[in-house]
Amino acid sequence: MKQIRAFALVSGMLVFTSGQAANTAAGLATRDLNPILQPLYLPSYTPYRSSDGWRIDHSFYVTNTSQKESSGDETLTIDVENYRYELGLRYRKDNWLGQIDVPFVANSGGVLDGTIEGWHDLLGLPNGDRDDLPSDQIDVEYERDGVVEYSQDKSSNGLADISVALGYQLSTGSRFFVGIELPTGSASDYSGNEAIDYATWVTHEMLIDTELTIYGLLGVSFPGDDGNLQGLVVDEIWVAQLGTQYFFNDGIAGTVQLDWHSQTIDDSDLTAFGDSLQIQLGLGFLELIDKYRLDLFFSEDIKVESAPDISFGIRLVREF
Repeated sequence: MKQIRAFALVSGMLVFTSGQAANTAAGLATRDLNPILQPLYLPSYTPYRSSDGWRIDHSFYVTNTSQKESSGDETLTIDVENYRYELGLRYRKDNWLGQIDVPFVANSGGVLDGTIEGWHDLLGLPNGDRDDLPSDQIDVEYERDGVVEYSQDKSSNGLADISVALGYQLSTGSRFFVGIELPTGSASDYSGNEAIDYATWVTHEMLIDTELTIYGLLGVSFPGDDGNLQGLVVDEIWVAQLGTQYFFNDGIAGTVQLDWHSQTIDDSDLTAFGDSLQIQLGLGFLELIDKYRLDLFFSEDIKVESAPDISFGIRLVREF
């Protein structure tokens, strides 16, 4: 098989046979980017090296959401453009796996509303709640039982909650992790819940052949009860991801990934706070930049309004 993806199966073990096969690991470390829910710790699939050493990820996400929803005594408005940069440090030593993720987030009225509405008009697609909301303004509010539980009408930015995780490779392709998210963000900046969150999860990756990989994650998060949603968040949130990576040639790989999580706000009938299901579609370029892998991807909410309307992502990866 071509050198950049040259693998061999030896005694049932997956072994890289070429030093040029760096940065071929499958998976997108994505999540629900609903700006209200971003302070919650939702574990995601993390690609790792096949051998000892470091991996550094630079990930940048842009999310644009315009939706209004009401049910019973609850009303929700999310009209915001969210930006998230995440620095990911991964280290592998034998079967031990470590990771630190340092995110920065910003919320603003944004600049993409007109572009998205024009695109919808060009394709004859409905704009939904966008027609009822002013363009490029920020308005995020959750009201319940006549009480405003969450409200933001001004731009904000800041360091979000840093997460640290330790994993162990149980067998070829199977890994177990425990993680903690630290209260480094700020409720006043809408970047953290000012509480300690915990999570545990397992991942599995299976090489079907030299061109196709299937992978998945199943985990549970235990969010702390503090911040702007104090007293409203459920005690545990289940998370699952399922994806596949296919190499079209030596330098280009395609990824399709499904992201799901269970309900986040206790006793809520709103779709935005219930089970979420979205799809990630991406292209990875292994030879575009020397020693780096570049991933371009975007997400759509399969279960409408259970996640932001659309998110764009870019990830730059290097292994050392």
